Amino acid sequence: MQNILIVDDMKVNLKVLEVLLSRNGYNTTAALSGKDAMDLLRVKPVDLIISDILMPEMDGFQFCRLCKLDENLKHIPFIFYSSTHTESTARKLAGKVGAKAFITKPADPAMLLKTIDTILDGRDLLLDDHEESMADNASATKTYNGPDTGPSGDQNICRALLKNIPCAVWTVNSGGNITYISPAVESITGFAMEHLLKTGKRQWLTRVHPDHVQSVKDAYKNLYRNRIALDIEYCFECRNGEFIWLHEKSGLPYTKKGIQYVDGVSLDISEKKFLQAHRMESRERQTMQTFSQGIARDLNTFITGITGYIELSGMACTTPSEQQDFLTGALEIAQRASQLTRQLATLSDRHSPTMEKVLLSEVITAATHGVFDSTGIDLKLDIPTDLWPCRVDPGPMTRAMTNVLLNAKESLGTNGFIEVVVQNLSVKKIEFMSNTALSPGDYTKITIRDNGRGIKTEHLHRIFQPYFTTKPRKTSQGKGLGLTMSQAVITRHGGVITATSPGEAGTTMNIYIPASRTTAITKSSRFPGPATDRILMVDDDETVQPITCQILEREGFQVTCVKTETDAVKTCKNAMTDNLPFSLVIVNLMADENKIPGLTILKQLKTMHPDLPCIASSIYTDDALMQQYKHHGFNVILPQPHAAGELVAAVRQLLRAPTG
Repeated sequence: MQNILIVDDMKVNLKVLEVLLSRNGYNTTAALSGKDAMDLLRVKPVDLIISDILMPEMDGFQFCRLCKLDENLKHIPFIFYSSTHTESTARKLAGKVGAKAFITKPADPAMLLKTIDTILDGRDLLLDDHEESMADNASATKTYNGPDTGPSGDQNICRALLKNIPCAVWTVNSGGNITYISPAVESITGFAMEHLLKTGKRQWLTRVHPDHVQSVKDAYKNLYRNRIALDIEYCFECRNGEFIWLHEKSGLPYTKKGIQYVDGVSLDISEKKFLQAHRMESRERQTMQTFSQGIARDLNTFITGITGYIELSGMACTTPSEQQDFLTGALEIAQRASQLTRQLATLSDRHSPTMEKVLLSEVITAATHGVFDSTGIDLKLDIPTDLWPCRVDPGPMTRAMTNVLLNAKESLGTNGFIEVVVQNLSVKKIEFMSNTALSPGDYTKITIRDNGRGIKTEHLHRIFQPYFTTKPRKTSQGKGLGLTMSQAVITRHGGVITATSPGEAGTTMNIYIPASRTTAITKSSRFPGPATDRILMVDDDETVQPITCQILEREGFQVTCVKTETDAVKTCKNAMTDNLPFSLVIVNLMADENKIPGLTILKQLKTMHPDLPCIASSIYTDDALMQQYKHHGFNVILPQPHAAGELVAAVRQLLRAPTG
């Protein structure tokens, strides 16, 4: 991990940069003066220095000059980050003392991070180091396209500079004519200077990749109409037909003899883009490897445990009591495996959730039940009565909150406290936080704070990755998909979740869910259905069907099992003819209604028996089709895999419900 030294005589400025950089994967060291910084540099190596200018005793320029004179320090890149009112003069001095960049406070965090990343990439940084000065150079040399009339010494120096720098410096007017372009353009694009001077910017745009043409045109419109300087990246087709990535920046338009001109620079950043893509691919590959290894490990653990318990229960020397204990152990492991499959189904779901307008206080209350059964943990709830309602899918959202609370609980051990604070929040302008942003609007904010062991700064940005954990290797606590699933659900609802761990002492999770100031809350109606006990089960799974039938029959229900749509319709019709109608039907419904015609079956059964209560059974309970089960005529949705008790409870609930 790369180390950055921050130097500023204002502690608040140091803190802001420390938080921003640490959250983006950098180690930071802070100093309140140039003298303190020099002392630190002699004992602790760094990869980059970011310094203020206006400081007592030793200003930033003096500090930078000392660094550049020191054989052991002169290689360290230097960025000035200052709010000096003499920006133009300070920028020139910064270049003279050897700084890589000058950034004016306050800077956009994304721009600051981009500059830091670029400098630490270690490539030739002429564009990034001296963009403004090169734009000035382009302006100063825009008349060089004419015949040489004896340039001065300064002009000769400028010409030599433009000839050798690896980026194209250019001047273009509002008519699209290129009035100057430096020799480097030929080595970058393959096109000769004379050709580009003749064909102009419009011909240049014909070589821009089709996917980027509109964004480039829009950038030039904003340049001339709204005076927004260019800062764009796009693909460009070279003379040999190969595409390269260009980074194009400009100054603001100026007028000369009634014509508007713009000076700018274009740099080939193809290598940088390749390295970025390679790093991204490497990260994704590592994440997928960790994910697949975690799934394989969990499944192997579950299968080993279940198989072991079943083998023990079948041994001749096993007593009935031991046999019952072994089977109970196998069932508990199977239920844990069931939880894993539900989490995987949630992560793979790409449909929009089915929303209901609810108060998140109800979701939080439901999530806390069963999580905090330990008397050693002090749970503090601060939930106001005037919360704005949110449109959420209650089931997945409750599971998401439960996972966050479980994570907080596991960080405490046997004692500690967890505080849950819920509040209304109105965001007026976009707020940047960690690696995400919160758009303007109304939100319900949930803060879950614990006083556990905390999370190291370098781990914070990874805690939502599958199977990433900071828990001890030999712990029995969860190390899987909990926070990953929570983030997926919250993001799918248009929300944001962030994590902080100040001083690595305790962790704070902030969750923002879009809210509405209206107060109407819809109450769900009860399920209709008769109170008889003949059940029709439609399922073509040869493993699931016989087990489900046996469970229901052992509970005293009369069950008829069929596998196809034709058999289901025929069986139901015969039952109606014999005046022995079914009181309930269970249909195994896949996420894709075209795979198993569960909806078609139900429509035909409802035609014969309009009041027939129906249970949909599926692994894809978070799918959009499943979430609209009532619309399709089902009364209850039962997730797979499910425990026998869940199945029986759902059946009994429908059979006890009043008709109408």
